Amino acid sequence: MKDLILLHGALGSDSLFEPLVKQLPEKYNVYTFNLSGHGKARFNDKGFGIEVFAEELAHFIQVNELVKPMIFGYSMGGYVALYLELHQPGTFRQVITLGTKFGWSVETAEKEASRLRPEIIEQKVPAFADMLAARHGDQWRDLLTATADMMKQLGNQPLLNQRTLANIAAPTTILRGDQDQMVSREESETAAAHMPKADFLELSNTPHPIEKVDPEVLIKQLRARQ
Repeated sequence: MKDLILLHGALGSDSLFEPLVKQLPEKYNVYTFNLSGHGKARFNDKGFGIEVFAEELAHFIQVNELVKPMIFGYSMGGYVALYLELHQPGTFRQVITLGTKFGWSVETAEKEASRLRPEIIEQKVPAFADMLAARHGDQWRDLLTATADMMKQLGNQPLLNQRTLANIAAPTTILRGDQDQMVSREESETAAAHMPKADFLELSNTPHPIEKVDPEVLIKQLRARQ
């Protein structure tokens, strides 16, 4: 069987993939793990951001002795996977992303980062604060702050742009939900158009949060990939 890594997004954890993990083993050897700072995994002493996460992903592949696995990266997870493939070509047999934001700018980064203020979330959205605490433990506030800072860095200097995407040769499928309020169709299509072996597909009745995505829709897409 082929190896498949499921990589979570910002503020996520590997637990969000449980519905997929339960239904995919008949075709894939499925692997998941938590990036540093997420899911109660401690923060990495090297820092917090795409470059560090890519190193962690490369280490995970090495430790598990995976050879050219397929990877499904949700949101930030897709960005991390493509960044690793850019700097270590041939790492992946195939890359599939869902809800990955490519159109970072100072304005979009500020907009997204402004939503990640712990004190405001605790005051106005206590249920969300409780969920983050349950998922990430006491470090959830630090995770929000670090994620906001990472977004601002991407806004100032996107790591994946038209020039760098052109150097990613791995077969790639860029998925976007038609109800995604964070990622536009235009930026997803543009990213796919600048990659040598990428295609774009929009999923019907699909929002951005992976918790709200129909698992059967994703399972169908993953099963269709070879």
